[in-house]
Amino acid sequence: MTDPKTLWAAVSRAALNWKLLVPLAVALELFNRLSPASSSTLLTEVAILALFATSLNLLMSFGHMVSFGHAAYFGLGAYGFTLAVTRGGLAPEMALLVGPLAAALGGLVFGALCVRLTEIYFAMLTLACAQITYTVLFQWYDVTGGDTGITGFMIPRLGLSETGYASLVLGLVALALLALWMIVKSPLGLMIRAVGQDRARAEALGLAARRVQLVAFVIAAFFAGIAGTLYAVLHGSAFPDYAGLGLTLDGLIMVVLGGLNSFAGGIWGAVIYEMLSNFVPKFIHQWELVLGLLLLGICLAMPHGFAGLLARLGWRGGKGEK
Repeated sequence: MTDPKTLWAAVSRAALNWKLLVPLAVALELFNRLSPASSSTLLTEVAILALFATSLNLLMSFGHMVSFGHAAYFGLGAYGFTLAVTRGGLAPEMALLVGPLAAALGGLVFGALCVRLTEIYFAMLTLACAQITYTVLFQWYDVTGGDTGITGFMIPRLGLSETGYASLVLGLVALALLALWMIVKSPLGLMIRAVGQDRARAEALGLAARRVQLVAFVIAAFFAGIAGTLYAVLHGSAFPDYAGLGLTLDGLIMVVLGGLNSFAGGIWGAVIYEMLSNFVPKFIHQWELVLGLLLLGICLAMPHGFAGLLARLGWRGGKGEK
């Protein structure tokens, strides 16, 4: 039987190379300040999707819960913020808190249902909850604007320039990722990992498995809500597709590309995916073919993704669990 100290050590070793954070932050900010506005917008989207993918990665890599509906909380975050401004009359700066809280509330309600099941049944129930969310957003015209969404309700980026908003998002995402990292390294993270690895054994050790999974579900939903809120602010709009199946599939692809069982997997995956989706279409119209071949190669040759490749090369920013 694996003792708690061993599990704790495994989680603690799932490390990013934090020594690189300061020079990386400086490099990103220099890139942001010296590059065109379009590049700043791309950098903003990469940072937001990195947070979204990392929140999903918390469930998949550490909780061993595969969610097919994680975009629901991205969408709830975006619409929570948007409706707080348009219906609640709050200033956009105040409404920034509403989006993540709305997503966390959705995660609490849906998570309470989903954690009753395991494996494929859990995954299918998360999909069902996401489809409910998408359908409500798509058809409730009087409140959500239906398929046309809600647009023009505020100045995009809170009135900041592309460069200024990119700096703000980089800072907020860095803090959010640090918070997620601290959760993974905390005793709560150890419990999430223990339940994910062997639910029956964790229950035998006295852990309330469903409660631990529900807490992880709500935490992941909250951080996905932060990403959704930042995305709604970026474009000054909210659409039902923010909660659609397409975004969930994008998140799953990012996690697989970056590498399961690695905290950095979601971050690497978001960077790779966004680079592919923005630059490959300039050379190949069917860029999804390239993505499909890349996924096929990773699944067959590198099941631990890009982070696993880095670990093979001996870099501490890789998988980090060996």
